[in-house]
Amino acid sequence: MIKNIIAAIDGSAHASSALKVAIDLASKYEARLTLVHVLTRDHPPQELIRMAEVENLLEPRQPNVTSKKDTFSAVARFIGGEKEEKEAKVVALLGEQIIKSATKNAKQAGVTNISSEILVGDYANCILEIASKTDADIIVMGRRGLSNLKGFVTGSVSHKVSQRAECSVLTVK
Repeated sequence: MIKNIIAAIDGSAHASSALKVAIDLASKYEARLTLVHVLTRDHPPQELIRMAEVENLLEPRQPNVTSKKDTFSAVARFIGGEKEEKEAKVVALLGEQIIKSATKNAKQAGVTNISSEILVGDYANCILEIASKTDADIIVMGRRGLSNLKGFVTGSVSHKVSQRAECSVLTVK
């Protein structure tokens, strides 16, 4: 029986399809649905940064701040600098929007037990960590995500997760 479902989502078309499957499973089995988004370490498109500025989503940089605990500063630690901090905040805001939208879709489908995680780090490792922490019965994820060409060289996230997971993994096209 399926009691705990992990849905790994990154905003890609395949992740959107995977989310629909995960929501369907959670609804049918009355299972807990944990939405997992791992913040990208790639640079966001300039249009998204500009949109965040126009919408006043980016606050002015605060000098001498060394211990912020929000998600955007966690990403910024990977790359540092004012430009990179702005990019990191955009990435974090997008991650929050992806989770918010997925949560809304799950609730509209009647799923009542929903939690979410936004993490920073290696994509596969973060997904596997949450699966272990929540004692997941199944991980549902897209076959291809938003990752760049690097995935062809180092192996895709879905492949790494399916090879190393201690539970079932459903990859959705």
